[in-house]
Amino acid sequence: MTLKDLAKIAGVSISTVSKALNDSPEIGKKTKARIHDLADLYNYQPNNLAINLKTGKTKTIGVIVPSIQNNFFAKVIIGIEEVLNASNYNIIISITNESQAKEVSIVKTLSNGVVDGFLVAVGEETQINQHVEHFNYANKRNKPVVLFDRVIKSLAVDKVIVDDKAIVNTVVKSLLAQEKKHIALVSAIYNLSVGQSRKEGYLEAIKGQQDAIVLEANVEDLEDEIKKLLLDTSIDAIIALDEDAALLALRVAKKQNLSIPNTISIVGFAPTKLAENVSPQLTTINQHGIDIGRKAAELLVNKLADSTLEPQRVVVNSTVVHRETT
Repeated sequence: MTLKDLAKIAGVSISTVSKALNDSPEIGKKTKARIHDLADLYNYQPNNLAINLKTGKTKTIGVIVPSIQNNFFAKVIIGIEEVLNASNYNIIISITNESQAKEVSIVKTLSNGVVDGFLVAVGEETQINQHVEHFNYANKRNKPVVLFDRVIKSLAVDKVIVDDKAIVNTVVKSLLAQEKKHIALVSAIYNLSVGQSRKEGYLEAIKGQQDAIVLEANVEDLEDEIKKLLLDTSIDAIIALDEDAALLALRVAKKQNLSIPNTISIVGFAPTKLAENVSPQLTTINQHGIDIGRKAAELLVNKLADSTLEPQRVVVNSTVVHRETT
């Protein structure tokens, strides 16, 4: 059943059928109702490919994340979906597994008439290499890009970031106020912009108060390195900059029979469900992923409506949720 067939059955022009199905105010309510009824009766489905070719719009957004194992990105996608669904956009979710080559391939493939724009948290390799060519490729094809969480500072696009530096700075000062004498920083994300920002917050707050104790290692080596770190019995607090570091710090402290939080306090970046289901329950930093997703999607929808808008940099504030490890 084509638009032409439907027009013939209804006894009106193709233009009238098209306008009626698109709820044009030019068509009367009775005519609209009759054409919608006929469309339902004959199971008429619009040819989206033809519509996209005509309008140059796909009403589809590409969402690119490094991983879906990370609960934070799952939360962000929930926020993105809320806004895009309300704006009648579809979503294509792609996962890079931290690979620059895969990220480049995804952006270039989807830029060629598949999506109208992108919401991206860049992969580790892309951040290390500061590679932006594929985003420039998208922009040249009028496919706006909004970066969230993991961003490239030099790229002149909309960005939604977390106050990583500020929140870690606040946590350090809180631990110092509790008279913690040897606060260590543990990280498996030292190659990422978020990890570097969090480290800056720690170093800034600890300076002049205590000697900085920074442990950075790959996830595979992290547990052994934390074991060595905690042989120093003077360490009385750990700030873990990622989920792996937080869980491993908690595991090692328990294995070494350290009293938590009396002997050592632990604060980490980890999802709420996980934090509430370990023992003792973990004090965490809540990054409000759903809010980040909503804001990133809103920026992109606005950009698609008005391409002349200047790029914005939006900061979403984090909060500390105190539980049994502090």
